[in-house]
Amino acid sequence: MEAGIAAKIMVYLRFSLAIISLIAVYLMFKYPTVEAGLRINAVLAVTNPLILLLINLVGVTGLAGKLPLMKLVMIIMGAALIIIGTSK
Repeated sequence: MEAGIAAKIMVYLRFSLAIISLIAVYLMFKYPTVEAGLRINAVLAVTNPLILLLINLVGVTGLAGKLPLMKLVMIIMGAALIIIGTSK
C-alpha cells in the first residue's frame, strides 16, 4: 500500500474513533446513571482497541516495503501486546 494512502486511511480511522468517543460522551450526558455509563464504556472497551489495532495494521502495511521483515513482526507483536495488556 502506498504510504500516502495509508496515512489518509489512518487519519479517517482516527477521526472515526473520535466521533465514536464524542457520541459516547453525549450518551453519558443523556443517560446520567452509573449503569448506562458502564454499558457505554463497555462498548468503548471493545471498539477502541479494535480500531486502534486497525490503524496500526494500516500503518504497518504502509511501511511494508520500507522496513525489514523482523522489524515489521516486532511492530505487530508490540501492538498486539498493547491490546492484550489493556484488555480486562
